[in-house]
Amino acid sequence: MTETLLADVQDYFSVKADAYDDVDLQPYWMLSDRLLAAALKDEVLSKLPEGFRFLDAGCGTGRWTTFFAEQAPASRGTSFDLTAEMLAVAEEKAERRGFADRVSFVRGDLADVSETLAGQTFDLAFNFHNVLGFVADPEKVIADIAGLLNPGGLLVSFLPSVWHTAFFNISVGNLDEAEKALAGRGRFTTSMPDMHLFDIERIERMHAAAGLELDVVSGFPNVIYPGYQETQLHGSTEKLVGILAGENADRIFEMENALRKTPGIAPRSNNLFVVSRRPA
Repeated sequence: MTETLLADVQDYFSVKADAYDDVDLQPYWMLSDRLLAAALKDEVLSKLPEGFRFLDAGCGTGRWTTFFAEQAPASRGTSFDLTAEMLAVAEEKAERRGFADRVSFVRGDLADVSETLAGQTFDLAFNFHNVLGFVADPEKVIADIAGLLNPGGLLVSFLPSVWHTAFFNISVGNLDEAEKALAGRGRFTTSMPDMHLFDIERIERMHAAAGLELDVVSGFPNVIYPGYQETQLHGSTEKLVGILAGENADRIFEMENALRKTPGIAPRSNNLFVVSRRPA
């Protein structure tokens, strides 16, 4: 990662660490996380061996380290992140929830992950939300992580979408950012660093170059999208709060959970969900 980008990403996340998990209180991201958990149970957990080893590549506050550690009590893992403040929250969470003895925490740059974790191998590696967007060279990082997988191991990514980023910026009246997004780089607010954005062609190309076979290319949510307030750690778009209130949340979840399995749905998706496999 270039020195400027490295500093920008560290600065952006370090000040958010203590409050980052407050996104769990926002109805839209509660829906998105519920869909991601359902997809992981369907498409990933059922395909892993007992006692699998995982790598959370860009773990942040350990929200998805926690998911896998608690869903699979025999699993062991490594949680890897650039930002010391995020890692401190993740480690405290592991201690508090009782799986610290099964997870190690490593601070480092994903640009150097193959060297930092040399000699370790994993049955599962995952990077969620904007992690691959914020690295200098996503293609290299994917290839390096692929090299850490055991034969038959899975790589799961949840990626920022070219199309949704353009749509979002048009919806808030920022046509300059929308045009930039369609060229493959973008952001949702002026306070965040630019990030890489992904479409199906880039996903197929980068995984093929890394020697990975694609099992799933999908995404979600698909028929309900975030507003500006969902780009912040606190608050929610008032209209979305109403739409996702009460039993509506369950009904919309059921619709979205069915839609994520629809062939060709990914270009509609807020985030792109990708499962790939290192050949056995």
